[in-house]
Amino acid sequence: MSGDPRGVVRVTVASAPVRQAVAYLRRGLAISRPYWGTHALIFLVYAVPAAAAAWLAAAAVTERPAAGTRVAILVLPYVTAIVGTVVVMVAISHQAHRQRIGLARVSLNALPWVPRYFWTNVHTSAIFWVPVGLLLLVRGWQESAAPLAGGLRPAVAVLWWLVIGVVALVIHTRTLLAPFFAIHGDLPGTLAALEAWRASGRHFRLCLATLIVAGGPVAVPLGAVALGLMLTLSGQALAQFVNAIGDLVWVGIQAIRPVLIPAVYALYGDLWDTELARRREKGEPPIPAFARPLLALTRPLPHLGRLSGTL
Repeated sequence: MSGDPRGVVRVTVASAPVRQAVAYLRRGLAISRPYWGTHALIFLVYAVPAAAAAWLAAAAVTERPAAGTRVAILVLPYVTAIVGTVVVMVAISHQAHRQRIGLARVSLNALPWVPRYFWTNVHTSAIFWVPVGLLLLVRGWQESAAPLAGGLRPAVAVLWWLVIGVVALVIHTRTLLAPFFAIHGDLPGTLAALEAWRASGRHFRLCLATLIVAGGPVAVPLGAVALGLMLTLSGQALAQFVNAIGDLVWVGIQAIRPVLIPAVYALYGDLWDTELARRREKGEPPIPAFARPLLALTRPLPHLGRLSGTL
């Protein structure tokens, strides 16, 4: 540190989101730590569908799967991806209020929220995959229409994946809070995605820092293991691993959720409380015209009731 007061201020401001993210991680762990047995059981049960799909996908390398097996490979990961997420979110909402809840009850309580989560995820998936998919298409076009030779080819490939990765991370950060608005805030999916976009836009660095700080402790070791397997396996074993890795990713995500979701839950509570206070002074922001037809689709459906108050 230079000793220049202006330099000190810059360092302090730059590190503030990280310090806040660490605080949210600690708050999240304080919520889930007393109930690690429940979260371990949730992981074991809800990681099984994706793990089973990965095993079937790996076996499909050596023999053509039957029609029923292909359906299972397609459907099973969604049980982990969708129901597994909602179960953890419902569990956290009870645990944040010191309410113990078991696997059977939390699973039953989560089921009514699955359609709401799915509809919210339709919005966030479209927001994510339209720009990311376009980048992937342009990358594919560049490789086929304007291929590069020599040492330039791997350098450009790395640059492409860096750009795609940064865009994916930014968009995921902007939609990170959407399920929390939908389930914990009892907002329709369209409005939940809109409010998440607004909140993360005002507090982008904090949302990004929380995503990295709370997700990294589990995601980084799992990613290192996956990379190690990719580098050490060969032949049929490598082909099986590559065929199964898409489903294994959901197993890894299910392992991340008991750490990440409580931290983001605490973040959501603070940001939404702050936003509600701001709106009491300045009024509600208008709903964009493009969102109104989507909101009309689900307006006749009953509200399920607020799952939990903000922290």
